[in-house]
Amino acid sequence: MTKTTSLRPPHLLWKRAGWAVLGLILLLALGCGLISAGDHKLPVGPELAGLATFPAAQPPQGLAFTTLQTSQSNGAAEALIVAGGRWWVHRRPVQVAVLVRHPKGQLLFDTGLGRQVDAQFAGNNLFHRQVFAYERGGRLPVADQLQRQGWPLKDIKMIVPSHMHWDHISGLPDFPDAEVWATPAEREEAGHAHAPAFLRSQFDGVKHWRELRFEGPPVLGFAHSHDVFGDGSVLLLPLGGHTAGQVGMLLSLPSGQCYLFTGDVTWAIEGFHKPADRSWLLRRILPLDHDPAANQAAIVHIHQLMKRHPGITVVPAHDENVLKSLPHFPELRN
Repeated sequence: MTKTTSLRPPHLLWKRAGWAVLGLILLLALGCGLISAGDHKLPVGPELAGLATFPAAQPPQGLAFTTLQTSQSNGAAEALIVAGGRWWVHRRPVQVAVLVRHPKGQLLFDTGLGRQVDAQFAGNNLFHRQVFAYERGGRLPVADQLQRQGWPLKDIKMIVPSHMHWDHISGLPDFPDAEVWATPAEREEAGHAHAPAFLRSQFDGVKHWRELRFEGPPVLGFAHSHDVFGDGSVLLLPLGGHTAGQVGMLLSLPSGQCYLFTGDVTWAIEGFHKPADRSWLLRRILPLDHDPAANQAAIVHIHQLMKRHPGITVVPAHDENVLKSLPHFPELRN
């Protein structure tokens, strides 16, 4: 007997496929909603005392800065980068160094990824190599970018890491003669920590450490500060939380423009605007902060600072969108 096969009309097959796709979309939406359920804005409260105290800077002529991008992360949905972000927007955090040229010396704030990063990064396990993967995209380490423009590496007198996570100090071995500034708390944490956040191969060979202590007057709600050059143009501020001794840098230019570089308090400027932490899910998967409560307090602090002083340009270390508004080496802004 010949077996007959019943074929469904094409329009019914398309309808079934359509329902399947719709079901998948709803399932994904439900999953995203459940993941985001733990995300919320941070409570702000009354304005911090001393927030109006703005430093009396006397930036010298010749002071200028620029940025040097060394790589870019593969990225993730914005909703993972910052709580309450958009799931349909893909963000690609950057790894950047800030070069400050001052008549008394040149400094780097962070180094981005250096010449030896591939060997340094290989010490991570497979999971962390996937999560923290980076792309050069033809970009060079800071040392190579400087040398191509005829800048002697010995002219970099000091390096101030915002903190000692691997993607901020990978270039330390490229500047063996520079003085590296870090707080005792930061060095203590780095010395006892391990991959993936801290990679000892990046800092074990540092020859010239300088202990950073905040003994200057209150600034913008921070209890203490440190004046690098003695003229108020470059102030270092305590931003502990993400790491034990994270540091921010307040840069006042001759033009009157003012920039606050905030390290990894948040990865995106939206975190300060809302204010909001990184996503609840990501903070459960990865131990992102040394002291989560202190880091959230820093987010709220800078949120209030931005409202009180809207003329200050706040620069999270990894925000690729904020980076677009900044000068890119060899361009300098003064």
